[in-house]
Amino acid sequence: MEKLLQSLQPLYNQPWFPYALGLIGLLFAYSVFMTLKSLPKLVMYPIILATAVIVFMNWVYHRNEPEILSPVVNMIAQFLPTGV
Repeated sequence: MEKLLQSLQPLYNQPWFPYALGLIGLLFAYSVFMTLKSLPKLVMYPIILATAVIVFMNWVYHRNEPEILSPVVNMIAQFLPTGV
């Protein structure tokens, strides 16, 4: 894995690289959603909810949320522990 990351190092400074990672992330999320869609809804929705809660708690704890969501996270962060 480390060798792969070292070989990708020159790409990190390319202006299109974040967009490529975003596209790969969207394709991955779509494939996971389609896989979950084949499960019963009683199983699918708790998995999606648990994933969303874990991501949101990570944003609150590390304060690395997207800028557009900062007002919402600021409102909720006062009730939760933060790592900052």
